[in-house]
Amino acid sequence: MTQSESFELNGNLTVDDVPEVRRFVEKLHRRNSSAEDISRVAMATHELLENAVKFSTDGTASLRIEVGASQVTITTRNRARPNDLEELSELARDLTSALDPMLFYLEQMRRSPKRSGGLGLGRVAAEAEMKIELILDGDIVQIRAEAKLGPRPA
Repeated sequence: MTQSESFELNGNLTVDDVPEVRRFVEKLHRRNSSAEDISRVAMATHELLENAVKFSTDGTASLRIEVGASQVTITTRNRARPNDLEELSELARDLTSALDPMLFYLEQMRRSPKRSGGLGLGRVAAEAEMKIELILDGDIVQIRAEAKLGPRPA
């Protein structure tokens, strides 16, 4: 992808589709990103899309990746159950207030590896060094992850 490009995927997806989407994202970014940025974006895409698909109540999810000159934004959307919405809200508050995303992620692994999206969101915040934002609209969950990108290869 070059400056100010986006990629969007909407529809019925399964967890089995996630690795294929990840490979496609890696291929797109290979042209204009550093190896470190490719790895971060691919991992974040995988984690976020997997959560969106896994916790979707109607089998549909969407993924949007926007890449600018120095920033990437990954956004997923899906419908969720009320219990999952409550857990995600609590998780988002905890993640936002955490002083260190890596310590938050390690604590999530220790406490509750099955918490809705907790490990995936924690991993994206810690390992991909992305800022996570949760937006709820009724039963629609939107997760937005943003990060700065390093210099592009010549």
